[in-house]
Amino acid sequence: MPVFTRVKDGVLVLTVDGDYTPNELRRVAFAAFEAKETPPSVPVLLDMSGAAGLSLKTQEELQASGAIFGAYRDRVTGIGVVASAEVHSLFADDGDFGREAGVGVKACQSHADARAWLAGGFGP
Repeated sequence: MPVFTRVKDGVLVLTVDGDYTPNELRRVAFAAFEAKETPPSVPVLLDMSGAAGLSLKTQEELQASGAIFGAYRDRVTGIGVVASAEVHSLFADDGDFGREAGVGVKACQSHADARAWLAGGFGP
């Protein structure tokens, strides 16, 4: 399965490795949000660094992926997305993913950058 989760240091980490569909991401993310070990209010680190074909995702696929987090926007405090610089624009606050998520989103180069942003109150 190319999508898996864990809670580490109070952050819900969703990792995508290889090809994935929004439905697969939804199934795994929803299960993680409902798991007893997930804090009721939680920052999300979405690791897309191993995801295949991000630049080829359609507007509808990006919206569907963002909507997954939008369904839990009352619990998600922000989403730090780890991805290559070439696809950072896909995860802008005002893009298809960000609008559907409905919470602060920032594309980052590394886990450390994403965690720093998530811990720092979600500024630019």
